[in-house]
Amino acid sequence: MQARRIVTGMLSVVAAMLTLTPGLEAYAQSTSLPPVTVDKPKQKPAQRQVQGPNREPIRIPVTATACRAARAPGKPYFVEFRSRTAVSYGHTFVFYGRLGEGNRFASYKVAGLHPKGDDPQVYMRGMMVPVPSETGASWGDLDEQYLTARFCVPLTEAEFRRVEAVIRDLQRTKTTWHATTYNCNAFAADIAKAANLDPPNPNMYLPDQFIKRMGDLNAKPNVSAFLLGPARQN
Repeated sequence: MQARRIVTGMLSVVAAMLTLTPGLEAYAQSTSLPPVTVDKPKQKPAQRQVQGPNREPIRIPVTATACRAARAPGKPYFVEFRSRTAVSYGHTFVFYGRLGEGNRFASYKVAGLHPKGDDPQVYMRGMMVPVPSETGASWGDLDEQYLTARFCVPLTEAEFRRVEAVIRDLQRTKTTWHATTYNCNAFAADIAKAANLDPPNPNMYLPDQFIKRMGDLNAKPNVSAFLLGPARQN
């Protein structure tokens, strides 16, 4: 009886985690990737210009499609919220910088919260407890064939400097990643607040749905939301 109670208690904890964590829910519902074989994508330095286990060339490089549609007089800067696919349940991150001509940025940086290093065990531990994090570009962020949603906001110089300062502060202070308390969505939500946006609840949506909902909440002139892939169906 004692052993049965222990097992029942453990199953209850696991069930609660699956209910509270969108990532675990999507992970458990996957039919093509059994849990025992799912790994987090390895983090690759962005400057290597490679993608995937076979190091294939980037097929679709960084573009300013959404920001080009959102351009406004007196707002030469931007912050763009993006989501992409991943082996687990996706990733939310931001591009920020200065707009350029045509379909390119004049300059940009990438920020996003993700578990530190390449070890998938760190990612799995982060489902239960906080783990060390990194806050720059992660593997796949520069490959637009993996984008699922993008939401661009043009900024004045003063607005951009405020957003940039908040990003630097978040990169300095957010040193852990945890699936249910502070994850990539939460990191992006804090940046959205600095841009005077109304972010959705970061723990209620998967990354592509999070970006789509942010676009819905902040629909206004000179703000552009481009939804791709799965997000288009929502």
